[in-house]
Amino acid sequence: MSIHVKTIFRAAVSLVLVCAILLAAGCAGGKGTVPAAAVRTISGEITQRKSKVADRSLHLIDADTLGAPMASSGLLQLYLDDNSFGIALYEKTKEKYWYSLPATPGANYDYSAATVELDVLYGNTLYKLNSQDDSMLYRNVACDTLGDSSLFGFFVTYVMTPDAATAQKVSSEEIFNGTISSANFSKTDIAFQVRVTYELLDGNLYVSADWKNLSENPDAVVCDLTLLPFFGASAQGEKGDYMLVPDGCGAAIHTDVEDDAFEPLALRVYGENPSVEANTDTLPALFPAFGAKQGNNAFAVIIEEGDAIATIHADRTGGEHGLNTVGASFCITEKKETEKSGKPVTYVSKNAYDGEIKLCVRLLGGANAGLDGLAAACREQFMRTGYLSTDTVSNEEYLPFQLNIVGTRTEKAKFIPVFSTVKSLTSFEQAKDLLERMKAKGINNVDVRFKNALQGGSDPTDAGRLRILRKLGGKKGFSALADYTTAQGHSLFLDAPLFSFSSRSKSSSSKALSIESDNALHTVHDSLNGDFSQKLLRTGAIESSIIGILTDAKKLRFDGLCISDASKVLYSDYADGFSGRSRTMQILQENLPSLSTNRLLMVDTGNFYAIKHANIISCLPQTPARTERQGLYTAVPFVQMILHGTLDYTGTPVNLAEDTVLAQLRSVEFGCTPCYEWCYSQDGGDIYCFENQLNDAVDFYLKANAALSDLRDARITDNGSTSTAGVHFTQFDNGAILYVNYNDTEAAVGNIHIPANSFQRIG
Repeated sequence: MSIHVKTIFRAAVSLVLVCAILLAAGCAGGKGTVPAAAVRTISGEITQRKSKVADRSLHLIDADTLGAPMASSGLLQLYLDDNSFGIALYEKTKEKYWYSLPATPGANYDYSAATVELDVLYGNTLYKLNSQDDSMLYRNVACDTLGDSSLFGFFVTYVMTPDAATAQKVSSEEIFNGTISSANFSKTDIAFQVRVTYELLDGNLYVSADWKNLSENPDAVVCDLTLLPFFGASAQGEKGDYMLVPDGCGAAIHTDVEDDAFEPLALRVYGENPSVEANTDTLPALFPAFGAKQGNNAFAVIIEEGDAIATIHADRTGGEHGLNTVGASFCITEKKETEKSGKPVTYVSKNAYDGEIKLCVRLLGGANAGLDGLAAACREQFMRTGYLSTDTVSNEEYLPFQLNIVGTRTEKAKFIPVFSTVKSLTSFEQAKDLLERMKAKGINNVDVRFKNALQGGSDPTDAGRLRILRKLGGKKGFSALADYTTAQGHSLFLDAPLFSFSSRSKSSSSKALSIESDNALHTVHDSLNGDFSQKLLRTGAIESSIIGILTDAKKLRFDGLCISDASKVLYSDYADGFSGRSRTMQILQENLPSLSTNRLLMVDTGNFYAIKHANIISCLPQTPARTERQGLYTAVPFVQMILHGTLDYTGTPVNLAEDTVLAQLRSVEFGCTPCYEWCYSQDGGDIYCFENQLNDAVDFYLKANAALSDLRDARITDNGSTSTAGVHFTQFDNGAILYVNYNDTEAAVGNIHIPANSFQRIG
């Protein structure tokens, strides 16, 4: 090589490296600009301060001195304890009381139960206030009926202060009359009013809360509010008792057995907030509801307002309070505690949630006090609140087989990681060949979810566009695949994100920002491509993204969209000052219906705020996120019992499960349509190679089709274990029962014999 050629070569390499460095800096996004009015920064450790229990009687309800009911409606009566201001909800036919504070404390009770808990951050101190020790103790409380509807409800007003001196600045008359003024306090005082409203309506108890900063201290911030955290708490359980929590598909915490190893559980409704949280101990919850069964009675609580900011907590008698408890807290003001240069720093939003917090409490008894009754109660309320459709799935001759086809994988360049290459794994022509092979083996109804077919592959370069990759066959090849699926009676879904895009994208004006002014990123878990981060769109651009998708969709032929992110990620955004998770949820709920107009709609994972207009939920969890422990913490198909008959759903693709046989059996038990995820090229690895799995998948599908094809419109009315170890059953409202044998040997339930690792339908 000549000196001149070498010089040119070196210059070219240098130019590429410089471009890569500049691109890396641009793609990293560094910092955005969060307005100063949106976030405050607190340096140093945050310490907690909690009042001691001065009067134990304030943390109990005396069931013998309840007096006359404060409200009554139908079979329900609502009482107020004069001393603690705890409530007792009475169901007449079952003669059962449910208390908001313990009536029988038990040996391990620490006398800390309260109606309301309020976490207030002021400077470097987090004040853990509660209605009993910081309001009732000073008698800074008042009760009044709801206008002219005194028979149906009342409200209780608490004034909470961290010390007696501040408490004495208000009088009971001012609290009752609502005449407290900020002039009562200094600007450095901590004084908050919380009003809890109870209303009996349509056979339910509705409980709502609002709050007010009485001193108008600008630096005192309500971080979290917890409402009725001890409702239905118990010191011990009877045989068959459990608490129901929305972990994955649903989980039962069996309170009829002791469990000293139980760790307190926190379930973040709709998952972690990528703009604030990181590596938290919370687990995701798809739906905002929980409950408990005690003997022949049960209750369900549905969070009707404030679900986007809710966390559901559960603990056992061996935990902090000495009681079995399940309840909800609400993140009123976002904050994040972290470290900068080795020193603790806390970022606190200057904008608080200003919506309503509202719980719906439903009581169940007798034959309805089981999973089926709890599921039916939740389903009805979710339909009332507009989260679920009232439509019913239509049965077809064949059960759908959902095939997720992986079109590409995205690989980082070896020497310059900021660059990436998109490698083809399944072209549109190859997808057609795969479907032809399935057809030849007897699979006649396929919902095809084509993944990674857009620009950028598994890591899309932008949101709001449907740009088909040429290397897979382009628009022409995609149209040919659509023609084939239509002719065969299949449905073709194109996978597309609404608000997530590659973290390497140079776009900056459209990105959401975190509370720290960094890019708001969420982690994508992909067994083929590994875990990687994607940027999130600023909330103000989500509507435009949906319009862009609809515009591009007019130029393509397919049956439906599969939205890969909108029903599994919910975030706040600080790019435009502040937009909370509730606002993001509202934007999605207002705009998702347009994606289902004249098209089918599939969503991934299935957070409830985004499923009303969906026809199919893909990858609905079939297990809890917390590890199951036999007889102590077990999976129940609660979300499936709510949804079955309303829309189709699949579990995790069978071939991606750790135990494929277990995945097949649980899929049938939970009423799922079969699901596999394959690619044509062997570059995807054995787990994605269809050739080695097709015969087994066909065998499973044909059996599942025979068992489930005419049950798609049926409700699941019961589920559980049988008297035979390892055999579970699922019952439907048309009388059909499925027995699923998880044993490696044949099992029998009465005269019914179920082959090893298989299932049998009766009726």
